[in-house]
Amino acid sequence: MGDEAEGGDTAFGAGGPGWDDGVPNNFGGNSGMNNNNNMDRWSEGGEGHGDGNERLDDFVNRRRRRLMDEGIGGLPDFDDPHETMDMMDDGVQGEWNGNTYGSDLSDQYGVKLTARHLFCLAADALVLPKADAASTAGTSSASKINNPSIHCDMSTFEIRESLLNLWSSARSQMPVEVITKTLRLVTEQKESLRGNEVYIWHPKDDEGTKGMLRVLNSGFEGREVYNFDTEPADQSHDDLYRFWDLPPKFVGPNKLFVDVGSALGLTSMLMAYTYPGTTIVSIEPASPSWLIQNINYRCNLSHEKLQYVHPILAGVGTKHHDDSDSMMKMTWKPSLTTATRSWSPEKEFDFAKDIELTVHLRTLRAILAEATPDDLPLGTPISVLNLDCEGCEYNLIPSMHDTTFNSIGIIMGRTNWGYIPKIKKPSSDRAKTTHQRVCAHYNFAKRCKECCDFPDLAVKPRLKSGNSDFDEANSEPVQKTVAEVAGSLCDGFDEWARDSKLHDIPDDYGWNEMSAFAAFAD
Repeated sequence: MGDEAEGGDTAFGAGGPGWDDGVPNNFGGNSGMNNNNNMDRWSEGGEGHGDGNERLDDFVNRRRRRLMDEGIGGLPDFDDPHETMDMMDDGVQGEWNGNTYGSDLSDQYGVKLTARHLFCLAADALVLPKADAASTAGTSSASKINNPSIHCDMSTFEIRESLLNLWSSARSQMPVEVITKTLRLVTEQKESLRGNEVYIWHPKDDEGTKGMLRVLNSGFEGREVYNFDTEPADQSHDDLYRFWDLPPKFVGPNKLFVDVGSALGLTSMLMAYTYPGTTIVSIEPASPSWLIQNINYRCNLSHEKLQYVHPILAGVGTKHHDDSDSMMKMTWKPSLTTATRSWSPEKEFDFAKDIELTVHLRTLRAILAEATPDDLPLGTPISVLNLDCEGCEYNLIPSMHDTTFNSIGIIMGRTNWGYIPKIKKPSSDRAKTTHQRVCAHYNFAKRCKECCDFPDLAVKPRLKSGNSDFDEANSEPVQKTVAEVAGSLCDGFDEWARDSKLHDIPDDYGWNEMSAFAAFAD
């Protein structure tokens, strides 16, 4: 939008009485703020005064001005239909009343709105166009163009305020070019999360989100059971702890669930639906995923549930035990949002789509001090820790004090030694400390080959879950060793350990290197 609108009207000039200079006063009739008279009404209490929306009107206009000042990649002049259409995704072309569009269409032939539009709607800087009835008259229902829409309830002040506060938070923590690129990639998709109808915002063709939905919906209403996103479970894994079936003693009011590497927030959302009152700390190092998960929380969780979810943008665990913070380079891929890591092969980096990020690493203690609410009892231990963070376990676990680590009820997730290229692996000593600690927890001993390095290590007993009959006949769960829990998983371990250099990495040189790439991945 230029300094002056068509016809000489000032687009960014002085507002009506009671408004600061710079209030955008030419958003067009679609927005309801097409001239100074509208501003005068809202600020002076003219026509429309006393309708019960003054707080919302004032808030929206102040936020809209801020949004324009900060910029969402440049908002259009909504008086100009061509600029309005230009704001639609790049894949959507043609005039609104026409029948010619690009490939980025919803299944219902409607325009696919991006997260960029969502923030414009929150700021009241955009009202969605509607198809001209005359243009669709006489056409079949299958060929009619549906009006664009979203399911995030923009009619409520709380959601709009929350989204605009998120915008301000993102602007203070992310480069504007990363925000803009992220919002253009993300669209809303209807999904099911174990019977909960949700509308998930994620990049198109994001295999990471598809895999997470497979895992979280495992076994629900006859669906196939998965351990990982592409690994169907066999019968030997039927007794793993699952997010939807945790022991009651670890979930509910005054219990703490920490999700490290929370991606787009699906696991934390399921926890909020399944265990009301559980305090959830959702930690994500990639700023694009952190932004998207915050949209998902605000657009899907009720106001009450949202009070228990605390998203934090940070990497977890410092590189050295005496560090309070440090930095690491990571790559974020919109095609695989669950795989933000510091060891991606350089040849797999898509320079047109992927983003290299510099991530601030913080201690878990510092993050929890910031994230947990005042009403959670001081010193509340972590009831359930989910580690799905593409190698961050090698920073986080060794840096934890013994007392803190031993107070954790259940640790879920996986280790990644076998996947990390040799040139980027942490030291074998760091790996040993990490593996020996986490392998005392049932899920790791059951599913991670690294645990076979400690066959005689005692594993915490598998406790009865909320909906499970496992161990129901036993008054006391039986403690077993890694070898007993892992079973056939440990077949061929010695060969695997040699191939993966489990005992051969002398130091953290490659691990600490400030690069997101494994240039010579083996």
